Amino acid sequence: MKITPEQAREALDAWICRPGMTQEQATILITEAFWALKERPNIDVQRVTDEGGAVDQRALGVNRVKIFERWKAIDTRDKREKFTALVPAIMEAIRISDFRLYREIIDGKSITCMIAGLNKEYGDVVESGLLFADPAVVDRETDELIEKAIAFKLAYRQQYQQKAGWNYEPSFC
Repeated sequence: MKITPEQAREALDAWICRPGMTQEQATILITEAFWALKERPNIDVQRVTDEGGAVDQRALGVNRVKIFERWKAIDTRDKREKFTALVPAIMEAIRISDFRLYREIIDGKSITCMIAGLNKEYGDVVESGLLFADPAVVDRETDELIEKAIAFKLAYRQQYQQKAGWNYEPSFC
């Protein structure tokens, strides 16, 4: 499954919400995965650990800001290109540190990622309403929110059934 920059952003948000994971820890893992890639894209990612495993705090801070505060926004063509180039390293870092979350992301059934997506879509709907956007924009944003809400509802129900070991039949309403 090809991961889009938007999906990678949601995955990144879900990953750093996990217990024990921080932006700094994620930055270290992403940077290590980036430097382990056989073919590295031409983006400015500094090494943050030396051969002995010591962390260069300055490089860590620079990379964290680039990844989490600049590129992740993907609101310009340049940021989208850089974040897209970083997606393989992000997914590899998630795979190594939290394989369960990685599988859920790849399968498209990560409840945490779906919640992150719902929050983003909800924010888009609210923003378009507050800015008195064109009705076509509000319609599109609302449709995207409804689509994600339905997908979340179905995935949540399926995971709940699997954990509880029983079948839930929806009402006829």
